[in-house]
Amino acid sequence: MTSVVGMVGAQETQQQTDSPMDTNATVAFSDQTTDGTSVTVDSVNMTDGGFVVIHDDSLLEGEVTGSVVGVSEYLEPGEHDNVTVTLFDGVPGATFNETELTDNETLIAMPHRDRNASETYDFVATNGSEDGPYVDNGTAITDSANVTVETQMTTGESFVVTDLSAPEVIERNDTLNVSATIENPNDEADTQTVEYRFDGNVSIREEVSLDAGESTTITTSVNTSAVTADRYIHGVYTREDGQPAQVLIVDEIASFGVTDLTAPESVTVGENVTVNATVTNPNEFANEQPVEFRFDGALVETRTVDLDGESSTTVQFQINTEGTPPGMYIHSVFSNDFGQDAIITVEVPDDGDDGDTGNETSTPEDGTDGDTGNETSTPEDGTDGDTGNETSTPENGADGDTGNETTAPGEDTEEGDSGEEGTDAEPTAPPEDA
Repeated sequence: MTSVVGMVGAQETQQQTDSPMDTNATVAFSDQTTDGTSVTVDSVNMTDGGFVVIHDDSLLEGEVTGSVVGVSEYLEPGEHDNVTVTLFDGVPGATFNETELTDNETLIAMPHRDRNASETYDFVATNGSEDGPYVDNGTAITDSANVTVETQMTTGESFVVTDLSAPEVIERNDTLNVSATIENPNDEADTQTVEYRFDGNVSIREEVSLDAGESTTITTSVNTSAVTADRYIHGVYTREDGQPAQVLIVDEIASFGVTDLTAPESVTVGENVTVNATVTNPNEFANEQPVEFRFDGALVETRTVDLDGESSTTVQFQINTEGTPPGMYIHSVFSNDFGQDAIITVEVPDDGDDGDTGNETSTPEDGTDGDTGNETSTPEDGTDGDTGNETSTPENGADGDTGNETTAPGEDTEEGDSGEEGTDAEPTAPPEDA
């Protein structure tokens, strides 16, 4: 499919059009099917040698250097047939976001001259100033082809094993549970053999049938009561793939210990509580175990702690007391067999309503007592205003007693006791018969 790409790139190559040798180049590029990684140019003939360059169709929109997606190796002067050009790789000065064609596309083949005789394609790296195209009357010589991307069928590949799951440490007499994912990478259904081996020996062998691209999970188990405590290799295997792992079988796995629980003794409602505790692995081997944080008995968080043998770490938990009623609460950090508890008081925020001091003046109203260590009180409406050293003026029949006072008889014949003299002064009524 022969064509000439208008005046694309003419300005970049105008200084190269004076030489009659520029017209002595031809290129033939036929429609073809590709896997997306390369194309084949049928033939290219260059009197002065150079390169055959592949552009994508953005060249038609004026992308001169940005359209370059592939370049051949250096070609000696003369004719070359069936030149293979790798796409999206090996173009000096160019970077690509893809590695292959994924869609059908029109590509353009263009012969370029090695003008600086470096035998390296420098057109892109120099932004078009070196190694420009062969031209005919100021127009680049090109040929275009419709390139069809054909994805090749994948067949006959071995099933793949992924995501092997099994404990790293287990107590003897416990069941070792194992699972793994088996995937068919082929573009057609297939049936293949899958094996599980423990200590090198086949424990399970079965035929697994999967559709194209399908996967499945297989599970198996081992009764460890029949083996001695030791480290073993086990795994899941297909014809050409597999995933091995190690498992340590021990007589006993001791529980992690919990010490040094620290937390505030009290917080205000709405504050965060931060709790720290030291978790220790007493075993000689690495192990992971759950550690819980509970508040008022309720589980707040369970965290998996992974520790090397005979090592420790600090774990930290947090809880927000927003909405927690005021009161005392027990919070705890627990391992499998051990733990520590503490008490925390959740308090109401201080709203600043109380303003009592040791020395103030209070004026009680409506029967309210305003007693302080040293104050003057004026009782009203029968209210007592007693102090350690005061003068009281009784109103409306109210008693105003002091340690040293004189009491005048009132209308209702009130008693006035003198604390100093210890003498009562009482009015005496005259006898009826004088």
